[in-house]
Amino acid sequence: MLKRDFIMVQIEELGKVIAQIIFNRNLNGGGRNPELIETVYTSLKLDRDFLLTTSIDDLRRFLDCEDSQGLSRMEIAAKTLIEDSYIQPDPNNKKTLFRAKELLEYIQKHDSTFSLERIALMEQINDLLST
Repeated sequence: MLKRDFIMVQIEELGKVIAQIIFNRNLNGGGRNPELIETVYTSLKLDRDFLLTTSIDDLRRFLDCEDSQGLSRMEIAAKTLIEDSYIQPDPNNKKTLFRAKELLEYIQKHDSTFSLERIALMEQINDLLST
C-alpha cells in the first residue's frame, strides 16, 4: 500500500508538470516547455521516438513497471505528446498528435474509469489534426 501511494504521488507530480507546460503554452508561448517535456520523458524513462514506434501493448508492459500503473503513466505520456506536438515541426506534430490520440483511445478502452477529460483531449486532437 505504501509503495502504491508513493507511485501515485509521483504520477500526480508529473501531472503538475504537464499542467505547468499547458499554463506556459497558454500564457507566454512555452519558453521552458522543451525542458519540462524532457523532464517528464526522463521521469517516465522513455522518449518521443519510443512512444511513437513501440506497440501500445509493449508500451503498456514497459510502463506497468511491476506495479500495474501503466495506464496512468501512459496517460501522462499521451498528454506530454500533445504538448510536444506544439514545439515539433509541422510534419512531425501530426504524427505525434495521432499517436497521442491512439494512446488515449487505448486508455479509455482499458481503464476502469471513464474520463470526460480524455474525451475532450481526443476532440482537441481531432481539431488540431483537421487544421
